[in-house]
Order: sequence, then structure tokens, then C-alpha cells
Amino acid sequence: MKSLLKLIWNLLAVFGIVCIMGGVYVAYRAFQSYDLTPRQAALKVAKKAGIQSEALERAISPSPKYAGVPLIGRARQDHPRILYRGLSVRNQLRLRYKQDAGYRKRVDGVLSGRGLMNKVVAWTCAGESYAGSAAIEMLLRSQVTTPRAVGEYGNGLLLALAYDLLGDHPGWTPDRRQRFNLLLRGNLRESLAVLDDDSASLWHGRTQLACSAWVVAVAMDPEGPGDEALRARAQRHFLESLEAIRLSGGWPEGYNYWINNRAFPFALACLAHLNGVEAPKLNRKVLATFSSVGLWMLHGVEPQGRFVLFGDTGPRNDLKDETQRVVDLLALGTGMPIFRDYSRYIQGLRGREGYFHGYRWGIPLFRGPPGLDFGDKERLKDLSVQNGAVPNSAAFGRTGGMGQAFIRSGWGRDDTFISFNAGSSFTHHGHYQAGHFTITKRVPLAITSGTYGGFTSAHRLNYYIRSVAGNCVLVLRPGEKVKPNRFFTVNVADGGQRIVMPTGSAVVSVDDWKNNLHKGRHYEGGRITAFENRDPAFVYVGSDLTGAYNNTEYDDNGKGGRNEDIFVVHDRVAATDPSYTKKWLLHSWGKPQTHSERVLKGVALNGILESRDRYVRLRNGKGVLDLLWILPEKGFIRKVGGPDFRYYVEVDGDDSDLDGVNMVEGANERPWFDGGLWRMEIQPETGRKEDHFLVVMKPGIGKGSTLDFIKPLLGRGIEGIAGRDAVVIFGDKGTLSDPIAYEAGPSDRPILHVIVDLVPGSKVKVRVDRDTRHLTVSSEGVVSFRLGPGPRRRVEVLPH
Repeated sequence: MKSLLKLIWNLLAVFGIVCIMGGVYVAYRAFQSYDLTPRQAALKVAKKAGIQSEALERAISPSPKYAGVPLIGRARQDHPRILYRGLSVRNQLRLRYKQDAGYRKRVDGVLSGRGLMNKVVAWTCAGESYAGSAAIEMLLRSQVTTPRAVGEYGNGLLLALAYDLLGDHPGWTPDRRQRFNLLLRGNLRESLAVLDDDSASLWHGRTQLACSAWVVAVAMDPEGPGDEALRARAQRHFLESLEAIRLSGGWPEGYNYWINNRAFPFALACLAHLNGVEAPKLNRKVLATFSSVGLWMLHGVEPQGRFVLFGDTGPRNDLKDETQRVVDLLALGTGMPIFRDYSRYIQGLRGREGYFHGYRWGIPLFRGPPGLDFGDKERLKDLSVQNGAVPNSAAFGRTGGMGQAFIRSGWGRDDTFISFNAGSSFTHHGHYQAGHFTITKRVPLAITSGTYGGFTSAHRLNYYIRSVAGNCVLVLRPGEKVKPNRFFTVNVADGGQRIVMPTGSAVVSVDDWKNNLHKGRHYEGGRITAFENRDPAFVYVGSDLTGAYNNTEYDDNGKGGRNEDIFVVHDRVAATDPSYTKKWLLHSWGKPQTHSERVLKGVALNGILESRDRYVRLRNGKGVLDLLWILPEKGFIRKVGGPDFRYYVEVDGDDSDLDGVNMVEGANERPWFDGGLWRMEIQPETGRKEDHFLVVMKPGIGKGSTLDFIKPLLGRGIEGIAGRDAVVIFGDKGTLSDPIAYEAGPSDRPILHVIVDLVPGSKVKVRVDRDTRHLTVSSEGVVSFRLGPGPRRRVEVLPH
């Protein structure tokens, strides 16, 4: 009776506090600022009022998710079952320890450590029974940290891995085993309680929690139906996270959050399912997703040895400390040699620092099985070993996911690397830069601007996460309101994409995310509509970025060949009002060089300048990016940069008066960011409802090129360029109602012709003089053909 009265009193107290503070206002702030659920908001209010009651928390706790579901597949009974399947691999490690002096030296280097995992390695790899006994004692004395929805996810994963590897040690008595399984069971229950709530977000802490819970569930020895039910629920939470990663195609928070927090638990969870559950069909799906994530981690590496910057990023994009152990787990779990070679590359790049010193116990465990390990002399200086083994280009999360594509001319250090983003919103650490691209040629040339410092600082909220910090298109709308929540203390109308969840996310499932596409929270953004890479001479990426901006469907303001490495960008931008100023942005390390310019504000090396030149050169050390802009036919460029303008934003959506703000407050000037000082903005001279941008870029090393060999191809239904070795033409929004006609040549070598944005599967005729070819447009809307050397010729492409 007393507990009931206490519960009623607590509920009344919370209700009174909410009323006093202004319930509607508190709910608004909670929902808008942090994406909190009503339960979270109530507990937050109670905590601030000093009310902490287990009875209150139980009264409003959610029902268990996946209650009553069976385990998919059959759980293995023998240990180990996380890293390895049974004792055969473990016995191979011990045999190798006896016979392989190099491996024995590596294991002995771990044995001297006093940590739990050092002793586990001594037992697993060397058969040291005394060390195993000591590890069991340490496990029994372990304090298990409570998993939370944010920040602290518990230490159950590592304890579970240790127990699984020690599973057959004779030091386990039935009583000891029962005691430790009781500890694992408690950790699993606490993890599931957090996952049952709606506080942890799927592409944030929820995946880490789910993966850790699953590893614990696999390691635990069930003692009855209740434990089997816990394991089945943990499996479903893991599979939900697996589906989330399969959908997104990578980790949308950015690589730093992935590799520092989510990657290792995910890799262990995948291995736990592959080794711990007999479920052939489901395990094929697990293996496919695991392999795909590994390929994403490989393709996104720039030639200088850094994962490309995107999202809220940080220092571990440099592949130091964290990446190599995950890559070694990929090699262990998939058996794909490309991951062993990737690990060799990291070894050559970072040496011993490929592994954080506290994780080096993992080297003999993860690389110990035959065929996975390698010596110091086998390290690689670059990734050129992947030439021929891995395609030069790939797209990830293309269907509704991150929409991230990586393109390279090869895997060597001096090869050209391009990244492209065109995805939707998944998490509060993602950015609003659909259409953003980067270019690297030995050094970054077209870069991602901004830094990750203060989470709610002016720099992050008003610049870094926005389109203005990317190589994106801006559509300035005077008077536009951009205040997603209370942290946006001033209105900053940068002309970029909708800001959906900048300071908090609460996506609880894939279905929850899908249910907010084109309605609700409107997570939709850009998408890759075409990706053609069958011909090694070119790669075509088509995208639709409409959903990322305010548009007629949804408006949160209510308005409805030769190794020349030519990069061609064509953007069609339609605004609901022709008076809106459109800008095509490109960020660079140094000031864009043109023959002429005039200062509009500030001074020549620190301000805003204007030029009518068509040729622009961008430099970063020995790297150079030459640029020719062809469309709009009547336009100009602005150069914005220098110390006082590098983060400049037009806050009122109107650049007729240059009264913007340099959003430097909260910037975090650290070496792992691209320290660019300038950007260039191409914009039409007069306002129109629809404008087209056609830009040609050529990265190089040394002096660069004038791009004088590029000839515009402009006419009715045709916008493109003709170079020495290639012709590139952009179709008229997927149609070919009228013939396309242009002049090509003369040339002393074959010329590749590529026409994109046509109707997939349609038939076309290509007529060159008296020669006629009948071609079928590819599934990506591309038709390509080659013409041999010869004089200037007229080429016609007609509908069949």
C-alpha cells in the first residue's frame, strides 16, 4: 500500500512540476531540441525536479520488444562461438604458436600484459592454463557497467568475448560458470531494457547497444526458456541494426563515429551470428552486409591514406588506432584476401599505431588463423595491390540510403579520387549536403569545408552541417525561416537544404525511418538515380537532389581514354521563384586564380571578389585543379575567403547586400580537417526559374592544364562537351524527342561518346555520315559508343 501511495505521489508531483514549468513549453523544447519521446520528457522533468523513483520508471516503462519471438536458426552449444566456430581454429593457433617463431614472438609480446584480454590470449593462443585461471578470477571479480542510451554502452561485449574464449578452461566449476552467466544475464537484461525504450537512435547508439547485446547473448549459456527468450530478442535487435546498415550502405554519422564506436561491436556481432548460429539463409544475408560494409570502408579511402571527410568527423579518419582491428575481423569473417591486403596497407601507413596499444592483444587472435597473418616486411606503401581485385568505382546505399559513390582512376597514391554524396537523413551527426563531391589528386583539391567542434556552436549549426560548407547548389530565398529548434538562436537562411534533425535523433527502427519519408519528419533527401561503371573509360553518376531542398512537394516554409581524369558536372536547378539566386559552390584550400577580378568587400586576399573569367585554377601544394565553367552562358563567379570570410554565410538569403556573417564561433582548427580558406560561387547573371550549370574539372600535379581542348556542345536539347578523347552529352531530362546532332573530331585516335540521362531500355539510332548503328540505352540511362580516328564528322542520335 505504501509503495502504491508513493507511486501516486510521484506521478502527481511530476504532473504538478510540468504544470508549473509550462507543460506545453517543456514538451516543445524536449521534442524539438532532442527528439525525445514522451516517456523521456517525463523522466527528464522528474530528474530535474529531484525525483528519482524506480516505481515511477517501472510505471511508464515500455513493453518488451520482440516478446515471444523464436530464435532464427539453431544456437551452437560449444565454445568458442564468437570469433571462431568450435575448437578447431583455437587448436590451430596453439599449433602455430609451437611451430611458427614469428607468431610465437607476437603472442609472447601480449603475454607480458596484466590485462584480462592479455591472459585470455595466453590461454587461447599458447595454452597457458595458469593465465586462463587468472582470467577466470578476473571475470568473476568484474564490475559490469550499466548500458545507457547515450554515451555509455556498457562493458558486456568484452566480458562476453573473454568468457567465450575461456569456455572450455578446466577452471570453470558449475558454480563459477553459473555465477558468471548470472552476470552476463543481468547485463543482457539491462541492454534489452534500453533497447525496448525509444531513447536510443538506430544510426547512433542503438546499433552499438544491439550488437553488444547480441554478442553477450551468444556467449551466455542459457539455463532455461527465459534465457532462450532473451537471446531471441537480442537477435532481433541485432538484425534490425543489420538491416539499417544494409539500407544506408555505410555509416551516415561519418567515419569517425563509425570506427571509434560502432564498427568493432558490429564486426563482432556479425562474427557471433556466423559462428554461433546455424542459420544458412540468414547467415548469407549477414555475410553479405558485413562484406559490403567492409568494401565501403575500403572504397572510401583517399589515396593519401585517409577516409574521406563527411558528416560530423574527427581524427580517426586517418586509419590510426581503430580501423585495422576491424579490417582484420573482416578478413577473419569473410575470408576475402582484399581485406588482408587492406590491413597490410594500414600496417605500412601506420606501423604499430595501426592498433591502439590497448587493443594489441587482438592481433594474434584476429590474424592468428593460417592465411590471415603477415610479417612487418609484407606491409604495403599504397593500395595498388587492389588494382584488378576491386573495381575502381562503387556506390553504396544507392536505393534510399546514404547514396555515396567513390570513383578513382586507380588504387595508386597519385591516382585521382572522387567522392559523391546524395542521400537522405538518418542521424543528427549527418550533414545537409546532398550533391556534395570531393576531388583528391595526391592532396585534397575540392574539399569539405568546416570543422567539428562545439556541438551547438554557431559554426556547426550555421555553417558546418549546412550546404554552404559543401560543394553544393544554393538557392537563396530572402526571408526564409531556418530555425529547426531552440539551439538556432538566430535565423540563418543560407539557401541550402532542409535541416531535419541537427541536434538529436530518435529513429527506433527501419520502419520508423521509412514511415517518415515524404511525411512526418521528412527524412527524404537526395538519391542516386543512375550509376554506370561497366566501361572502364568512364563512370556516370546521376542523382536527384530535389527531396533534400524545400520543393513543390514539401516545403518547411510552406512555399512550395587518355589518363586525363576529366570530371564533368551538370546540374539542373529549378526554383519556385525566378528571383531566387542560385549558386554552384566549390571549396578549396587556396584562393581561386583567375586573370581578372574586382573586390566587392574586404581586400583581395581576405574578402569577397567577383570575376567574369571562365577558367579558374585551384592549387594545394603541388596539386592543381583546373576548372572551366560553360553554363550558365551569362554569369559570373564570386570568390569568398581569407581569414575573416572563410566561413561566410548570407544570413538573410539575399546577397545583393553583402552583410553576411563569418561563422567562426565554435570552429575547431585541427589537422584532421581540410583547412580550406576559400570557395568559389558560380551564379547566373539574371534570375530565371530554371538554370543549368555545366562545369569541367581536371585534377593534376604540377603546372596544370588550360582546358583549351574542351569545346562546348550547346544547342536544342543538347548540353555537353567535346574533348580530345571523349564527348559527353547530357540528355534533356530523360527524353529524346528530337535528334541530337553535333560535330566530333578531327582526331588521330578513337573517341568515346557518352550520352546520359536517357530513358533506360529505349532504342536509339546513331548516324555518322553514312554509317548507322542501332543501340539500346542501358538500365542506368546511358548509351555509349566509340568512333575511330578520322576527320571532323557530324553525329546524329535519333529516337528509334
